[in-house]
Amino acid sequence: MIDIYPDFYKEFKCIANRCEDSCCKDWDIDIDSETERFYMTVKGATGDKIRDKLVTDEYGERVFKAEGGRCPFWNSDMLCDIFIDIGEEHLSETCGGFPRVKVDYVDFREHLLSFACPEAARIMLRSENSYTGFGGEAELSLAENGDDYMSFLLKARERSAEILTDGSLPFKYRLADCLDFNVQVQSILDGAEPQPMSEGKTEGNGFIFDMHLKFEIMSERWREALEEAKENASAKASDEFEADFEKFALYYIYRYYLEAVNSGDVLYSIKRIICAYVITERLDADFAAKGYPLPRMRILQRYSKEVEHSYDNTEALNAEFDRDERFSAENLIALLEEL
Repeated sequence: MIDIYPDFYKEFKCIANRCEDSCCKDWDIDIDSETERFYMTVKGATGDKIRDKLVTDEYGERVFKAEGGRCPFWNSDMLCDIFIDIGEEHLSETCGGFPRVKVDYVDFREHLLSFACPEAARIMLRSENSYTGFGGEAELSLAENGDDYMSFLLKARERSAEILTDGSLPFKYRLADCLDFNVQVQSILDGAEPQPMSEGKTEGNGFIFDMHLKFEIMSERWREALEEAKENASAKASDEFEADFEKFALYYIYRYYLEAVNSGDVLYSIKRIICAYVITERLDADFAAKGYPLPRMRILQRYSKEVEHSYDNTEALNAEFDRDERFSAENLIALLEEL
């Protein structure tokens, strides 16, 4: 087993109560079974409160439910009472690990940071392309020795990353080319002969906003921003947006492309990047028109928190890709070309 890390991974350090959008905010907090067993032994007022606040959610998971949009242990100083009272080593796997992400592919593990954390997002946005080791010789040699399917996906992922980082083209055309390439990849995975695509049609991108407005939404400010952006079709994004979104798209490619090992579908990850681009590009245009009331980073960070990190929302996206013809590759390419 080998472990692969991006170059920027070790730069991350939690900034605690200086964070502008804490991971203690909005989310229910998952508690793993080992941590729960320890929590049952904690004495005193802290132990009593832990046992009172630890409940089973609708999915059968043990959680601390958010109260008024905040973890019940996130105190008025925006610090964690569990961390303070019983120590960092007794945080749950979720709290102790976030925003670090680990994905196990049997022969190798990939480690990433999540864009849902503002500090991690800042690190990734200021870094150069530093996913060295991802798709490199070590991964490829392991895959080629035991799994032709994984080897093919790794090579396709690297080509997708190359397309998305080709600075000679505006980003929307890179996205269209990446989708076109992955249609061919999907044909090969399906055992079919790749065919040229027919010309697509589009009815604008309002349906993508409508879908996001139907999602589970944590922040009313996010809902309001989506509603305003949907109506403001004439606004133009800033020149710097594409450079930032390229890094967001690269994160998505390395985080989600290899899910096709289980789903058999590489197009899900590309279509999700396109949806993120449509939404965040328009939000950036609104931010630019308003003189940036928040840093641009917050647009991508909040999209990650609201959409990417919601299992229900990502499953809803994939279901719409399967059901709604407007999400066909041909129609999405047509949509991108008219943006």
